[in-house]
Amino acid sequence: MRSRTAIVAWALILFFSGMMWGGPAGAQRPDEARTITVVGSAVLTGGNIPAAREAAIAGGLKQAVAAVAVEIASPEGAAQHFKRLSELLLDRSEEYIQGFRVLSEAPSGKQHRVLIQATVAAGKIREALAGAGALQATPAAAAAPVELTVEGSGNLANFVKLRRALGSLPGVRGVQVKEMKPNEATLMVDYAGGGSELAAALALHPFDTFEVAVVEALENALRVALNPK
Repeated sequence: MRSRTAIVAWALILFFSGMMWGGPAGAQRPDEARTITVVGSAVLTGGNIPAAREAAIAGGLKQAVAAVAVEIASPEGAAQHFKRLSELLLDRSEEYIQGFRVLSEAPSGKQHRVLIQATVAAGKIREALAGAGALQATPAAAAAPVELTVEGSGNLANFVKLRRALGSLPGVRGVQVKEMKPNEATLMVDYAGGGSELAAALALHPFDTFEVAVVEALENALRVALNPK
């Protein structure tokens, strides 16, 4: 009976994970949207907080678009085509924002600052840069996915948090389940770097209920353990 219950639980978690990461047909691919957190600021004039807040949000959203554009074009490509990038993207940054929310805000001297989480249309930016010839032509072979083995995945809540964190890491284009065992899962992570780079990226991500311990990191393979705090 316990075995049947466990199978049902894993089926449910895979179903909902598929909804979060793969989505239905026609939904956006992971590369088409990027969610980042930025700080926007504006001068506080005459105590007019609403006006300063609006200006700070606009500046923060422009900063979010610029950050994603530089990531796509590379710092060198962005520097080479900066004038075109400014005209194409920064002067119309609102066209590349899918949504945002203000996480926090506070006055600081003569400045009003806001902390914004913005969802940027990365796919649309890529298309705009390619159309303007602002993407560097580097036909490198596609990197092999990193095989990520997760020990301690029997704690479903912690495993789901790890999956969500993986999807938010810069350079991660997709995550697929390869194998599920009672307390171990193997994921194929479409990642721009290797196993060591993915381990370093995960180490920078805070988790409230567990720690990610690196067991082994190879070029295209990574094994980690989820240790409860």
